[in-house]
Amino acid sequence: MVHHLKSSLSFLRGNILILIICRVLWSWSTSIVYPFFSLYILALGGTPTEVGLINSLGLIAGMFLYPVGGYIADRKGRVKLIGYSTYLYSLSHLLFVLAVNWQTVAIGQFLSQLLLFYMPALTALEADSLPPEVRGRGFALMMAIPGAIRVIAPYMGGLIITAYGGGDEGMIQAIRLCWLIAFATGLLVATIRLRYLKETLEENREDKPSSMGILSTLRGAYKGIIESIRWMDGPLRMILLIEIVSSLFVAMVAPFWVVYAKMALGLTPYDWGAAMLISGLVGILTAFPMGLLVDRLRPKKMILSGLFISSICILLYPFSGGPIGVFSILSILSLSNSMMMPAFSTLIANKIPRSRRGRLFSILGERGVMISFGNFWGGGFLLFPPAAAGALLGGHIYELNPTYLWTIFSAAMALSLLLTHVFIKEPRETHY
Repeated sequence: MVHHLKSSLSFLRGNILILIICRVLWSWSTSIVYPFFSLYILALGGTPTEVGLINSLGLIAGMFLYPVGGYIADRKGRVKLIGYSTYLYSLSHLLFVLAVNWQTVAIGQFLSQLLLFYMPALTALEADSLPPEVRGRGFALMMAIPGAIRVIAPYMGGLIITAYGGGDEGMIQAIRLCWLIAFATGLLVATIRLRYLKETLEENREDKPSSMGILSTLRGAYKGIIESIRWMDGPLRMILLIEIVSSLFVAMVAPFWVVYAKMALGLTPYDWGAAMLISGLVGILTAFPMGLLVDRLRPKKMILSGLFISSICILLYPFSGGPIGVFSILSILSLSNSMMMPAFSTLIANKIPRSRRGRLFSILGERGVMISFGNFWGGGFLLFPPAAAGALLGGHIYELNPTYLWTIFSAAMALSLLLTHVFIKEPRETHY
């Protein structure tokens, strides 16, 4: 039994171990504050419409430089791009610390998401460092281990807000402190990444230094989008379509889970932190078993199961009634995420050769469909426009009738289920 467990976890070394450590640090710092991000905007004078606007601005910003990050990652390597860009991203957190109104938060969100263009390189490094036969459990553990910290952090955030008085002024002071912690943690993560990560891509010696000038890089990056789409086969294009559909509706609803819980269901910040803790624990406990099932049953079956479960639970959320109902529904949705995320990540990584991963991940991301209870976390260049539209539209729909958001979202998940069943096929060839 012990020998089998050691064999199953043999990939937990080198880059994978460093990446997990960095994700643990990030998860601890940012997950204290992000579940309350929408409430922070409201406390600074924003409305649900402004909550949607700020999230939309962040997604629009992320769109611009993602192809550049993917292009540089495939041409010049992953590690230096990841390390130095992490420093810049960390500095952007200071705007959240200094925010005096929702407009400052909007600027900070735009800038911080603009500087996340290194994510395709990070995703490519993860896929490069995992052998194909363990990718299901590998991606699952890379989500689950940081998740162990992530589930505690929102509960800590709720306690900090309560300690500062729990009102709008107390929330503002507490959230500023948490953003300062996130800034300092980001500097540490950047340093660890630069010092300990190992490059996985051989240098392209045919590139001349002048060929990576700013204009040449931008031209090559955006030209590569069309070329990469042409390279995709039918099932990969269908995955992209499903991601586009889900991005629109995940981003539309993501900022409003906590707003609805507070305004309509009567939950306090402490209650919401507890909900994140319980649902997160479910995600942790099920992540590795679900990753094993991805490797044994193949990704498509797990994706179908996760989409079916999520489409039902999303529809029930507005009628959950109170804390117990919210805890239950979010926990089941965490289970569906544990099914879908490693399955999509494995399926996508298996279909893309190493030399193209930076560019392809910059277009379509690696997580497929992931239900977020706070901010929508980007993904790829072609996912940002629908996500930005969804975030902007979500605020207006919420003010019209909040329950419409979850009805529409449930229908979108059902559509994704149908498209997956009919059009997505497992790859015949698996790429290292």
